[in-house]
Amino acid sequence: MSKSKKYKFKVDSTLSNQRIDSALVKLLPQFSRGFLAEQIKTGQVKVNRQIIVATKKRVKDGEFIEASIALPSEEIVPQSIKLNIIYQDKDLVVINKPPGIVMHPAGALKSDTLANALKYKFKNFYLVHRLDKDTSGVVLVARNQKTKDYLSNLFAKRQIKKTYTALVKGKVSPKEACINLPIKRVPGGKFTAKSGGRLSESCYLVKKHLKQYSLVEVTPKTGRTHQIRVHFAAIGHPVVGDKLYGTKEDKLARQFLHALKIEFKDEAGKERSFSAPLPKDLTEFLNGCKK
Repeated sequence: MSKSKKYKFKVDSTLSNQRIDSALVKLLPQFSRGFLAEQIKTGQVKVNRQIIVATKKRVKDGEFIEASIALPSEEIVPQSIKLNIIYQDKDLVVINKPPGIVMHPAGALKSDTLANALKYKFKNFYLVHRLDKDTSGVVLVARNQKTKDYLSNLFAKRQIKKTYTALVKGKVSPKEACINLPIKRVPGGKFTAKSGGRLSESCYLVKKHLKQYSLVEVTPKTGRTHQIRVHFAAIGHPVVGDKLYGTKEDKLARQFLHALKIEFKDEAGKERSFSAPLPKDLTEFLNGCKK
């Protein structure tokens, strides 16, 4: 029998008027949007003690959300997978995630994920945000509920600054700007920049123009799935090597996208900044572009 865990939240101004599935993704970032949507549809979520089954239901400031989340029947299997740990203390672990590894078991995938490696090393942990399978770079991991709640709240209020390095096709102009395009899910596991989608903003700075490409630093102001990839594809500059939103690159096995840095204030008010250098595969490809 599947186990379940009960959660209770009070909606604040940062979540007011959002869909219940969107609000839960921010409150429970360790779960995927699809998984939480299923929990809603099967009657596991209440708003002000009333069961909600429609994911489009909007929540309001001051309302209470109760969720009885059915956890997978199998516990996460601990696996001895090498972790590149940037920093750790009793509350927080910062990982430099390699490309090609999924964050958490889902569906038929039960092993070889970042969560399996974390379970082996730390036993108790909470993933508070996600990177795509083929995106490398900085990941924050909470080691207790208090830190998880604190970081999740910062993410919900957009008080964590994330900086990515991306190589995109063509000459991006202007050199510095923000892309404000709504993002909407479409069939086939993809997203598109389309009216009627969720408000999304990605700000960028061109670091260097190469012959065929532009090297950019991107700071997403919102946290939509595939946001950077969708936004740059929408303006005609897809991320190099992005098979889903652009084209395959023969000399690169994945998209050229790396989570370079994360900055935030910890619970004591201290400014924290963690970064991960560009990995070998991206560095070698970039060097080849300069020749």
